[in-house]
Amino acid sequence: MSETITLHGHPISKGVGEGEALVCDKPLSFIAVGISNEEGIVRIDKHPLNGQSIAGKVLIYDTDIFSTGGALSIYTKKTVYDTAPAAVIWRKAHNIGAGGTIYAGVPSMDKIEEGLPWDLISTGDWVKVDSEQGIVEVTKKS
Repeated sequence: MSETITLHGHPISKGVGEGEALVCDKPLSFIAVGISNEEGIVRIDKHPLNGQSIAGKVLIYDTDIFSTGGALSIYTKKTVYDTAPAAVIWRKAHNIGAGGTIYAGVPSMDKIEEGLPWDLISTGDWVKVDSEQGIVEVTKKS
């Protein structure tokens, strides 16, 4: 039987989203040159997530980098291409990503009370983000 843990954090964009976790402890950008709009593939050279898709995943990373265009890009991924993540968890949200998730309607949270999100959640875990309640439920992969 898989272990389930409950984490608590600060809601950014209200909603509920769930999916397989894609986890990294590095900054990332939603801007289209960093994550393609059409496929949702990370394409930042030498980034740990390079070549992986964020589409439908619960994306967990440090904070946002690069341009404010990242906010428009997550909106485009969600509304035009259906390649946005199911939810986002940051160590600490930046205005770029936070604004983008709010406008796109992607549930998001930061400041997990129990510790660094990448120490608590692994790629492949099943994660449900309920930012209405400020709760993250993590079912550890077997």
